[in-house]
Amino acid sequence: MKLHLRLGAPEDGEPTFGEPPSPFTAGKLEDVIEEELPLLYEEIENYEEIEVSVSFLDREEIREINKNYRGIDEPTDVLSFPLWEEEGRFAPALPFGLLPLGDILICLGEAEREHELNRPEAFSLVLAHGFLHLLGWNHDTPEKERSMWERQELLKSKLLRAIEAAEERVEE
Repeated sequence: MKLHLRLGAPEDGEPTFGEPPSPFTAGKLEDVIEEELPLLYEEIENYEEIEVSVSFLDREEIREINKNYRGIDEPTDVLSFPLWEEEGRFAPALPFGLLPLGDILICLGEAEREHELNRPEAFSLVLAHGFLHLLGWNHDTPEKERSMWERQELLKSKLLRAIEAAEERVEE
Protein backbone atom coordinates (compact mmCIF):
# COMPACT_ATOMS: atom_id res chain seq x y z
CA MET A 1 0.00 0.00 0.00
CA LYS A 2 1.34 3.42 -1.00
CA LEU A 3 -0.10 6.78 0.07
CA HIS A 4 -0.06 9.79 -2.26
CA LEU A 5 -0.60 13.28 -0.84
CA ARG A 6 -1.59 15.67 -3.62
CA LEU A 7 -0.49 19.06 -2.30
CA GLY A 8 -1.46 22.22 -4.13
CA ALA A 9 -3.22 25.50 -4.49
CA PRO A 10 -6.88 25.85 -5.32
CA GLU A 11 -7.60 25.25 -9.01
CA ASP A 12 -8.27 28.91 -9.72
CA GLY A 13 -5.19 30.44 -8.18
CA GLU A 14 -2.09 30.51 -6.08
CA PRO A 15 -2.10 30.20 -2.31
CA THR A 16 -1.59 33.54 -0.63
CA PHE A 17 0.44 32.26 2.31
CA GLY A 18 3.45 31.11 0.28
CA GLU A 19 4.38 27.75 -1.13
CA PRO A 20 3.03 24.42 0.05
CA PRO A 21 5.55 22.04 1.61
CA SER A 22 8.35 20.98 -0.70
CA PRO A 23 8.12 17.64 -2.51
CA PHE A 24 10.83 16.34 -0.18
CA THR A 25 8.78 17.29 2.87
CA ALA A 26 5.63 15.89 1.26
CA GLY A 27 7.35 12.52 0.87
CA LYS A 28 8.18 12.47 4.57
CA LEU A 29 4.58 13.37 5.44
CA GLU A 30 3.36 10.53 3.22
CA ASP A 31 5.65 8.15 5.11
CA VAL A 32 4.20 9.21 8.47
CA ILE A 33 0.58 8.91 7.37
CA GLU A 34 1.26 5.64 5.56
CA GLU A 35 2.65 4.23 8.82
CA GLU A 36 -0.44 5.39 10.75
CA LEU A 37 -3.06 4.16 8.29
CA PRO A 38 -3.03 0.46 9.31
CA LEU A 39 -3.47 1.52 12.95
CA LEU A 40 -6.54 3.55 12.02
CA TYR A 41 -8.12 1.18 9.50
CA GLU A 42 -7.00 -2.47 9.39
CA GLU A 43 -8.36 -3.17 5.91
CA ILE A 44 -6.20 -0.45 4.37
CA GLU A 45 -3.72 -3.14 3.29
CA ASN A 46 -6.36 -4.38 0.80
CA TYR A 47 -5.66 -1.31 -1.35
CA GLU A 48 -2.63 -0.76 -3.55
CA GLU A 49 -2.74 3.02 -3.41
CA ILE A 50 -4.36 5.61 -1.15
CA GLU A 51 -4.83 9.19 -2.30
CA VAL A 52 -5.52 12.36 -0.30
CA SER A 53 -5.85 15.78 -1.89
CA VAL A 54 -4.64 18.74 0.21
CA SER A 55 -5.34 22.27 -1.02
CA PHE A 56 -4.19 25.55 0.48
CA LEU A 57 -6.62 28.43 0.49
CA ASP A 58 -6.66 31.98 1.79
CA ARG A 59 -9.11 33.18 4.43
CA GLU A 60 -11.70 34.44 1.96
CA GLU A 61 -11.71 31.22 -0.07
CA ILE A 62 -12.13 28.99 2.97
CA ARG A 63 -14.74 31.34 4.47
CA GLU A 64 -16.84 31.01 1.32
CA ILE A 65 -16.60 27.21 1.33
CA ASN A 66 -17.34 27.08 5.08
CA LYS A 67 -20.43 29.24 4.46
CA ASN A 68 -21.63 27.09 1.55
CA TYR A 69 -21.09 23.68 3.15
CA ARG A 70 -21.50 24.28 6.88
CA GLY A 71 -23.59 27.46 6.99
CA ILE A 72 -20.87 29.25 8.99
CA ASP A 73 -19.92 32.59 7.46
CA GLU A 74 -16.38 32.86 8.82
CA PRO A 75 -12.97 31.47 7.95
CA THR A 76 -11.81 28.22 9.49
CA ASP A 77 -8.46 26.48 9.70
CA VAL A 78 -9.35 23.21 7.97
CA LEU A 79 -12.24 21.55 6.18
CA SER A 80 -12.41 17.89 5.21
CA PHE A 81 -14.53 16.31 2.53
CA PRO A 82 -14.41 12.53 3.01
CA LEU A 83 -15.47 10.34 0.11
CA TRP A 84 -16.39 7.31 2.20
CA GLU A 85 -18.39 8.53 5.17
CA GLU A 86 -21.79 7.01 5.82
CA GLU A 87 -23.77 8.04 8.88
CA GLY A 88 -20.64 9.34 10.59
CA ARG A 89 -18.47 6.29 10.02
CA PHE A 90 -15.73 5.37 7.54
CA ALA A 91 -17.21 2.95 5.01
CA PRO A 92 -15.17 2.63 1.82
CA ALA A 93 -16.30 0.54 -1.12
CA LEU A 94 -15.01 -2.95 -1.56
CA PRO A 95 -11.25 -3.04 -2.06
CA PHE A 96 -9.90 -2.06 -5.42
CA GLY A 97 -6.53 -0.72 -6.56
CA LEU A 98 -6.92 2.95 -5.63
CA LEU A 99 -8.73 4.33 -2.58
CA PRO A 100 -9.19 8.12 -2.79
CA LEU A 101 -9.97 9.23 0.77
CA GLY A 102 -11.11 12.76 -0.04
CA ASP A 103 -10.04 16.38 0.18
CA ILE A 104 -8.53 18.47 2.95
CA LEU A 105 -8.72 22.25 2.58
CA ILE A 106 -6.29 24.21 4.72
CA CYS A 107 -6.00 27.89 5.55
CA LEU A 108 -2.60 28.13 7.21
CA GLY A 109 -3.02 31.79 8.13
CA GLU A 110 -6.19 30.97 10.02
CA ALA A 111 -4.60 27.90 11.64
CA GLU A 112 -1.64 29.96 12.87
CA ARG A 113 -3.94 32.67 14.23
CA GLU A 114 -6.55 30.36 15.74
CA HIS A 115 -4.12 28.01 17.49
CA GLU A 116 -1.30 30.52 18.11
CA LEU A 117 1.21 28.16 16.51
CA ASN A 118 4.09 28.63 14.12
CA ARG A 119 3.60 27.51 10.51
CA PRO A 120 5.01 23.94 10.79
CA GLU A 121 3.05 23.25 13.99
CA ALA A 122 -0.15 24.72 12.57
CA PHE A 123 0.23 22.73 9.35
CA SER A 124 0.89 19.50 11.27
CA LEU A 125 -2.18 20.07 13.45
CA VAL A 126 -4.65 20.80 10.66
CA LEU A 127 -3.30 18.05 8.41
CA ALA A 128 -3.70 15.53 11.26
CA HIS A 129 -7.18 16.85 12.06
CA GLY A 130 -8.33 16.81 8.45
CA PHE A 131 -6.90 13.36 7.82
CA LEU A 132 -8.70 11.86 10.81
CA HIS A 133 -11.98 13.33 9.56
CA LEU A 134 -11.40 11.59 6.21
CA LEU A 135 -11.31 8.31 8.12
CA GLY A 136 -14.58 9.03 9.91
CA TRP A 137 -13.19 10.40 13.18
CA ASN A 138 -15.39 13.08 14.71
CA HIS A 139 -15.55 15.25 17.82
CA ASP A 140 -19.30 15.62 18.19
CA THR A 141 -19.45 14.05 21.68
CA PRO A 142 -17.11 14.49 24.65
CA GLU A 143 -15.93 10.88 24.37
CA LYS A 144 -15.26 11.10 20.62
CA GLU A 145 -13.59 14.49 21.08
CA ARG A 146 -11.22 13.13 23.73
CA SER A 147 -10.33 10.15 21.55
CA MET A 148 -9.83 12.27 18.44
CA TRP A 149 -7.70 14.89 20.23
CA GLU A 150 -5.43 12.14 21.60
CA ARG A 151 -4.93 10.53 18.18
CA GLN A 152 -4.62 13.96 16.55
CA GLU A 153 -1.87 14.99 18.97
CA LEU A 154 0.06 11.79 18.30
CA LEU A 155 -0.21 12.21 14.53
CA LYS A 156 0.57 15.94 14.74
CA SER A 157 3.76 15.24 16.69
CA LYS A 158 4.91 12.66 14.14
CA LEU A 159 4.14 14.99 11.23
CA LEU A 160 5.95 17.88 12.91
CA ARG A 161 9.05 15.74 13.52
CA ALA A 162 9.02 14.74 9.83
CA ILE A 163 8.77 18.39 8.74
CA GLU A 164 11.57 19.44 11.08
CA ALA A 165 13.80 16.57 9.92
CA ALA A 166 13.14 17.45 6.27
CA GLU A 167 13.93 21.13 6.92
CA GLU A 168 17.19 20.18 8.67
CA ARG A 169 18.25 18.07 5.67
CA VAL A 170 17.48 20.93 3.27
CA GLU A 171 19.59 23.32 5.36
CA GLU A 172 22.61 20.96 5.31
